[in-house]
Amino acid sequence: MLRLLAILFVIAIFIPVEFYVMAGSVRIEPYRVVLGVALVYALLNFKMVLERADLVDILLVGLLGFAFASIWNNHDLQQAVESTGIYAIETLGAFYLARMYLNTPENFFQINRLFVLILAGLTLFSAYEAFAQHRFLHEIAKNITGHDSLDFRLYMHYYIRNGVMRAASLFEHPILYGSLLALCFPFAFLWFRQTRSIGTGSSVVALIASMLLTLSSAPLLSLIFQAGIAVLVKFWNSARRLWIALLFASLAGSLLINAFSNRGFFGILISYLTFNPNTGYFRLLQWEHSMDDIAASPILGIGLIGPGLHDWTRPYWISSWFGNSIDSFWLLLALQHGLFAAGLLLFASLYASFNTLNLLHKHDDDTRWMVTAWLLAFFSLILIGFTVDYFGKLQPMFFFTLGAISWARDYSRWNKP
Repeated sequence: MLRLLAILFVIAIFIPVEFYVMAGSVRIEPYRVVLGVALVYALLNFKMVLERADLVDILLVGLLGFAFASIWNNHDLQQAVESTGIYAIETLGAFYLARMYLNTPENFFQINRLFVLILAGLTLFSAYEAFAQHRFLHEIAKNITGHDSLDFRLYMHYYIRNGVMRAASLFEHPILYGSLLALCFPFAFLWFRQTRSIGTGSSVVALIASMLLTLSSAPLLSLIFQAGIAVLVKFWNSARRLWIALLFASLAGSLLINAFSNRGFFGILISYLTFNPNTGYFRLLQWEHSMDDIAASPILGIGLIGPGLHDWTRPYWISSWFGNSIDSFWLLLALQHGLFAAGLLLFASLYASFNTLNLLHKHDDDTRWMVTAWLLAFFSLILIGFTVDYFGKLQPMFFFTLGAISWARDYSRWNKP
């Protein structure tokens, strides 16, 4: 059952956004159906879930509680029940599907290999899309379903640079495609280092080519972060005190920058974490103007953002440029559901990451490379979340990745003495 759900989830991630049905105001997509079944399965097997539970489980339940309270406080009970139900499916459903099925290194390897092979297989289609400036995969999906789900701007000159259209492949935006590629790249690269085969090497080249075809800063910045994190992972156990000292020094430096700079630490960070100056400027404006709303509602946020719902305050000319979007996963979470909600998820993510990092040296060669791949991928996912919003299918992928490594803490059951 779990193996089938995991495979169906991987397949559903690659089903174009045009495939959906509406149940009232709720959009039902294939991946949500799979995750809904996974969440029901987890509830029916609550004893098994409880046996593997740790601090991350508690923090995620707390996140869901704050999301429900936020939506109820800012909207109404019906909206809170509907929206929190979908949020639970995309968060706890994805998390527990990974937690329950990826409970061995073999299962972890198989699912990651499936992601890599599918992404590598899409490269030729992405190349045609980019150079022919033809989003033919979405046109096929539109002809089948009758749904025109892509933002019309994806067909305009904004997404064409030097005669190359930013590839989105089967996804609703190039950022989603590029971020998923970057998420799977550490596994593909370290898999190649283990096998040194032509097949795995071809997959690595294919993923790099696809990332370049998205013409997005998110995957390239992910690779930069992953290279830096690789140094941290390599020398963490032998120089832990040094890394902790550097961490506190960095925090102190960020506070000094925040105190003496008119843009603040996050303003400078966002400005330089994008390759396009205009994109960096827009994201800086989002941080500056949304802070007033966060300061006014720090505990429960402003609730859901969208037509007929709530909106964040900003000058009218900003609205005409980029609408009501917030291009930061962490900022949007704090804006919608409050600082506590964002803090709980950030702490859960960091706890899982450093807990796994502290156990890395106890793994043997057969599993250490897979744990390292997860660390590189998830640490970069946390960092890139400050400049990219994980909307659509990338949100459940975040929580699926978070739950995908719990097997590593149980090394004593299968690791060599």
